[in-house]
Amino acid sequence: MNDTRTTLQHPEPPRLVRTLINSLVTIVLRSPLHGMRSQRLLLLTFTGRKSGKEFTTPIRYKQDGETLRMTVVYPWWKNLIVEAKVRVLLRGEMRPGIAEVFPEENGIAVVKIHLI
Repeated sequence: MNDTRTTLQHPEPPRLVRTLINSLVTIVLRSPLHGMRSQRLLLLTFTGRKSGKEFTTPIRYKQDGETLRMTVVYPWWKNLIVEAKVRVLLRGEMRPGIAEVFPEENGIAVVKIHLI
């Protein structure tokens, strides 16, 4: 039996497209209509490690009790390396948490958010 695994690499959409899509998803997740998407998506708010600015991004998650797991393909996960304090808008409710990062190959990382 051949146990060959293939990893699919999706091309990164242009920055303008990502920004537009993220803005639309953010509006929906902050609205009373969040139920349309909040079973799979949340808003993650964190502070930039160099700039000190606050950033919010929508991201897909899986929940196991009080732990949220997400796979991050963009390098902003480096802002979460030192058990960063974060906030998540989870199904319409703002929750604080602590991030834990597990870097993997090719710049991808698994991020776990432990809700407080």
